[in-house]
Amino acid sequence: MKKPSTSLLAVVAVLLAGCAADEPAMSAVDLGDVIVSVDGQAISEPMLAYYARSRAQKESADLSAEERDGLLEELIQLRLITNAAEAGDTLSDSEFLAEIELQRLQLIARRQITAHLQDNPATEAELQAAYEANLEQFAGAQYRARHILVEAEEEANSIIAELQQGADFQELARTRSTGPSGPNGGDLGWFEADRMVPPFAAAVRAMEPGAFSDMPVQTRFGWHVILLEERSDARAPGLDAVRADVTQLVEQQKVESYLEALRANALVEDR
Repeated sequence: MKKPSTSLLAVVAVLLAGCAADEPAMSAVDLGDVIVSVDGQAISEPMLAYYARSRAQKESADLSAEERDGLLEELIQLRLITNAAEAGDTLSDSEFLAEIELQRLQLIARRQITAHLQDNPATEAELQAAYEANLEQFAGAQYRARHILVEAEEEANSIIAELQQGADFQELARTRSTGPSGPNGGDLGWFEADRMVPPFAAAVRAMEPGAFSDMPVQTRFGWHVILLEERSDARAPGLDAVRADVTQLVEQQKVESYLEALRANALVEDR
């Protein structure tokens, strides 16, 4: 199978679901001291403690006797309904069972990623390296550019050839560009690179002011010929001011490396 690209954002998106678990599997696990049993199915002290945090935003030790009894009754009701479902045919639907299994995987994966990051925290050296590698992003550099948008790569190459022979960029934009900025000579005004689609942003970052792209840049909109007119570099804040953002970048790299290592040692087979 083809190895997929993975990022922390994708992992987090996958792990945003709730924490439901496969009940038959959980019943075989030691859930701690049992408070009550409902038709042989346990409700434990750790279950009540977790439910109190999620339902009442309180630690179980801070619950009044009335609050504790109320939450315990809710858990009993949940167990009664679950037992009825397991005794009937509610859980025979394969899509529902797949949903339960997916939620179980999400909860376990989230816990494992958290544990991995706790065991491998970002070091000061890693933070400094990530900060220096992304100075432009933190500085908020801005660009002023024009572009000519066409449908075919061949036409974009033809425009570049004309520019190399001294043609006027604005005039070509007015007569050849299919983009909405064409009538204005392709003027895009000032913008931050991250506001543009990635291929366009990467091309602009690599250019020197006054230069036009020597190769067409392809995006989902078509083929671009870009003229970078000006660049304004703001002073980057210190590492401490953006420490949370830099930490997230380093943790993303750590999770990606962890997933790559897991996949390299796993047997993944098409069925």
